Amino acid sequence: MRAGPLRLSLLVPGLLSPLPGVPGHSMPHGPALKKLLARARRAPVPVDADALCYRLLGYALSETHDHPDAWLSYQFDTGRVAPGPLLRADPVHLRADQSRLLLFDAGQLHVTADEAQALAAAFNRHYAADGLRLELPIPTRGYLHLPEQPDLRTTPLLRAIGRDVDACLPTGRDASAWHRFLNEVQMLFHDHPVNRAREACGQPMINSLWLWGGGCPLTAVASEWQQIRSNDAALRGLAWLNGIRSAEPPMDARTWQNEVVDGQHLLHWDALRRAAAYGDVEGWLTQTDYLEQAWFTPLLQALRQGCLRELRLYPDDGWMYRVTRRDLWCFWRRFRVS
Repeated sequence: MRAGPLRLSLLVPGLLSPLPGVPGHSMPHGPALKKLLARARRAPVPVDADALCYRLLGYALSETHDHPDAWLSYQFDTGRVAPGPLLRADPVHLRADQSRLLLFDAGQLHVTADEAQALAAAFNRHYAADGLRLELPIPTRGYLHLPEQPDLRTTPLLRAIGRDVDACLPTGRDASAWHRFLNEVQMLFHDHPVNRAREACGQPMINSLWLWGGGCPLTAVASEWQQIRSNDAALRGLAWLNGIRSAEPPMDARTWQNEVVDGQHLLHWDALRRAAAYGDVEGWLTQTDYLEQAWFTPLLQALRQGCLRELRLYPDDGWMYRVTRRDLWCFWRRFRVS
């Protein structure tokens, strides 16, 4: 049975976010993207890309509490429901830079499975009496099992990259105890054989964990999404919770069109957000060029031909850009920088 006209919501965090020292970065790059943004009708949406993902799936979560990223991504990574309170505890490298401490996530560290398991084993021996258990089902994502839910407000990992770590540490009633805990973890990891070996090879040490995403579990809600394509573990977990099919993003729009049936589809592309967080101008430009050729150009063509009924672009600037075939004839519209 057909599910109605084909509609795509495309989330591209970082697409129009300013890069420090790069004039014009918040302007659209590429003729297809410029045309789509210029002809679209705009509506305000949450600036926070993570909050937007939840909103699109029907969850209006409080901005004063953590989102349940740990609970959701744990189910995606392990296929199990977490047995109790949980925090994401991702391996990171902290490096002093003049007067501040900067964070580099595991994607920059090339952590091996053996390294991750050795650090987790050392952690679990050290904190067994405290009822804490570190689980690293994959080297880039970790989970801290807790005896009780702490009163904390944390900063998602991608929002901490490139910022002063001190400004991103947990807040809340239990924050001071967890600050001390993180200092202890840094000392424990610093002297571990894994890090001594990495240092000898000139690799950055895995010298801390980043704690975040400890919100309470959710229940399923009604949804009209046919499929979600994303590399984000929490979003994939949210899809699993709501019985929505999910997979990694395809290589390009034409491949996607050949795979899908009609209905509403959500595609999330986060490579630009990561490049912007690290100030990686070359990486950001490479990704925007790729998206222009592989996605925006064929999607514009699909709108013109009537194969795609509607495209909604979410470029992380506080607006949703909705464009249809009819909108493409509105030549008097121009893209406006907010």
